[in-house]
Amino acid sequence: MQFTIAQTENGSDSLGVRYVIYGIHLEGFLFCKLRYSQLHKWNEKLRRYFGSNLVPRFPPKSYLAQTESTAEERRLQLQQYLQKVGEDPVISVSEIFTTLLKNAQQETFKIRARAVLLEILLADGKKLLIDTHTTHSAEQMLEIVAQKLELARQFLEHFDLYLVCELPNQGYSVLKRLNAFELPYVSLWSLQDENCKIMIRKNYLDPSENKILMQSSGGVSLLYSQFLETIEKVKFYGYVLFEACTCDYPEPNCPSVVRVGNDEINCCIQLPSNEIKEVSFKVNRIRCWKISLQVQEETELKPKLSFEYQDSPDFGQWITIYTYQAFLLSRCIQEIVTEKLKVSAGYTEMQIENAKSEYRTTPWGSLTALIAMRNSTKQLCQHQSAPSGKEIEEW
Repeated sequence: MQFTIAQTENGSDSLGVRYVIYGIHLEGFLFCKLRYSQLHKWNEKLRRYFGSNLVPRFPPKSYLAQTESTAEERRLQLQQYLQKVGEDPVISVSEIFTTLLKNAQQETFKIRARAVLLEILLADGKKLLIDTHTTHSAEQMLEIVAQKLELARQFLEHFDLYLVCELPNQGYSVLKRLNAFELPYVSLWSLQDENCKIMIRKNYLDPSENKILMQSSGGVSLLYSQFLETIEKVKFYGYVLFEACTCDYPEPNCPSVVRVGNDEINCCIQLPSNEIKEVSFKVNRIRCWKISLQVQEETELKPKLSFEYQDSPDFGQWITIYTYQAFLLSRCIQEIVTEKLKVSAGYTEMQIENAKSEYRTTPWGSLTALIAMRNSTKQLCQHQSAPSGKEIEEW
């Protein structure tokens, strides 16, 4: 989970006491708004449940009037705290933490608990209506959809619910994958965009996993099996296609079409000469990557993803892709790394940590390195804001 606090706003209680409200974004989208006192109560509950040794240090209270610099320092400290908690392999999946998140999301957007009829899109554009509830998590809602589709429970791990946006020329653009604890109805409502929908999609990028789904009579028919045999030969089959964006390779501000899949980031880049150059960045050559959020006019977020690419063991360079789908791109890279680790070492979940440099890495040095990293946790580091506006970097 990638938390950022990109925005703050002032509020006051019935007695006129002023306080700061922190806009907490989850993977690039506003998830909830909380005060320091509410986050402090979260921390106390987590410390009582897990013990003070496991829970990261919480920013201390301040009894002095905050200046602009101290307010910014507290924002950064709270963001770092949430990032560490969100990346902890024990706390982040615990019922107590996910319940706190669900409650905060529902309270922020004032969604009343009630039964609803919700439309779910299938990958082929067909629509499925399900009876659900505003308080149902994505995990619960996915089970309801699976029952409707007669998809056996053992195959659920290959699918997730996504927020997508309908494009003018038909088709859909993927905005984000919903975490298991998120409330899909609330997440969809918070976007306030009638073109946005919830879609069930496969969550893997390795085409070989299609063969696993062949075992499900509810999920795959013989016709679909024959279709897969043909379609897998098509270039870019199984890739995630991103919206038009720009990159700084091989020159700054080059328009680019980005696709991710089959262990690569594929970029079709328009050069200043109008020539189209296709470049494949192999994920096993990406040493690390980070997301930066440029905050402009307190409301607009300008995300970008940068990765250090090693053309050879002795030479590497930073390449930046400017796209509002930076968080989704980061997640795709993470999924490719995870899938390779699952194949290589036979385990199902990867957490990565580089204790010295504290940025997100891909430990491709050797299979031994891959296995050695499996029980560690990812770390995100926070940098100072840029003069032209707050820039938040997630490593």
